[in-house]
Amino acid sequence: MSTRGEYSCVLCELKMDSKEALKEHFRNHANKKIDIRGQPVKHIKTPNTQCDICTQSFETVRQTIRHRFRMHSNSLIKFHCAYCGKQFPLKNHRDNHELSHDPTESENKDQHRKCEECNLIFYSEKALDYHCSIHRRHTYMFKPIATPPPSNKIKLNCRNEALSVYYCHLCGVEYVIKYNLQRHLEKRHTQKERENMPDDFIKCTVCSALFCNKKAYDCHNAYHNSDDLYVTSEQQRIQTVSKIDQDFDIRRVECTANRYISRHISNLVKRTVNHRTQPNKVPKTEIKMEVKRERSVSLDDPDSISESNDFESDIPLEPRIGAC
Repeated sequence: MSTRGEYSCVLCELKMDSKEALKEHFRNHANKKIDIRGQPVKHIKTPNTQCDICTQSFETVRQTIRHRFRMHSNSLIKFHCAYCGKQFPLKNHRDNHELSHDPTESENKDQHRKCEECNLIFYSEKALDYHCSIHRRHTYMFKPIATPPPSNKIKLNCRNEALSVYYCHLCGVEYVIKYNLQRHLEKRHTQKERENMPDDFIKCTVCSALFCNKKAYDCHNAYHNSDDLYVTSEQQRIQTVSKIDQDFDIRRVECTANRYISRHISNLVKRTVNHRTQPNKVPKTEIKMEVKRERSVSLDDPDSISESNDFESDIPLEPRIGAC
């Protein structure tokens, strides 16, 4: 009875004639002599530590990449893989990566696609789509797709951070990251749909979201649960939503001066407490200086002005009136 091709590899599905041949084949996988397709692994070039733009050499690859982004951040020279479309900081990285692809993928020139923006050639439609997604990310930064403002609904992530909820006004789907909503609007809805606004909108009575049609409104209602959280005003949203990765709002950023002033005041309070608890270890002159500094800092607070100016508050009221 023939056993030709009876034993197959579970990794690359190549068939062997005997168990001994299959075991040897597995050893080649374990020793990385063959890849996941059963093909011999090609030798990877030694990493190049020379900048591809100014030809300056460095000791490590990390230093080379750091130099590339610091000194040539505005350079138009980019390195893309023609097989999958990925972008790499160094040409040597791109060349080593391309060795992991099957070279036969580049032989069919009927599947080659050209990028209209940078004129690069890619070996498949999938690689071109991935490459074009990089162009779209840059476009979103300078000319993002218009989206409706977030609803009054708030979601908590795994770190219990409050996030605003964004929604599609055309179909009702929900997102917590605005960039994902922009990608959804670009892929699922045409520009004509995005720009064609009806005269009347349907407003959600729970979170005040606006929709262009009833189908989107019905889909949106499926996202509501009994334990959802909501804000009642934009001011409350600013105080609740702490993670700044959606719409940048300068009102959420703490002033640098206030940050250092509050830190300085807290340090003064700690020193004052230490002086009171351990009076014998601190000279009296230093205590007086700290009290003077504390009064000068507290002048920025209107409430503290009235307290600091009333330095005779320990004297009874009648002698003070008589003195006036």
